[in-house]
Amino acid sequence: MTGGSWGELQRWVRPMHQLWQQVLDDMTVEQVNHHERAGVLPIAFSLYHYVYGEDRAVADRLLGQPPLWNEDWARRTGIDSEPIRRGAPIEVAERVRIVDLDGWRTYQAAVFDRTEGALTSAPSDRSNEVVFERVPDTLRGGFIALIAGDGPVLLGDLMTTFLYQHGMRHLGEIEHGRALVGLQGVG
Repeated sequence: MTGGSWGELQRWVRPMHQLWQQVLDDMTVEQVNHHERAGVLPIAFSLYHYVYGEDRAVADRLLGQPPLWNEDWARRTGIDSEPIRRGAPIEVAERVRIVDLDGWRTYQAAVFDRTEGALTSAPSDRSNEVVFERVPDTLRGGFIALIAGDGPVLLGDLMTTFLYQHGMRHLGEIEHGRALVGLQGVG
């Protein structure tokens, strides 16, 4: 996104969000929580990890506000796991469960609406804002490190990576999970 506009990112994120909404349209809470076997993550993990991550990234980096998750969404969705970030043990990620799928759908839609609004209102000159002089150790080995090399990390690149590349990666996991529970792909 270097040198681009937030509208360019939104052009990709908006349809990706539509796919994220579609993958849940025909799913039950049992399917979302299905755990095939050790080492295979339930769809609940992909949902929680990505959507919470988008919520946090947009809140922190674009809006300077707390994430929507802080508005009691853990209770409203029945998720009793702390947010799972890069590097967490797979055994922890395997245990994520969503109790209230309608609550989750509401949270997810609110996050996506907020993101799209933030992208609409973000000043274009912020896309080239330096977020980190060098890629932090916690992000080494990730996609942003491939983009930024030794640095600096620009806000536009960071948001493109967190919102679009990360979102598509986990959407692919959900598509695989849908197949494991007997559902077809979407989009």
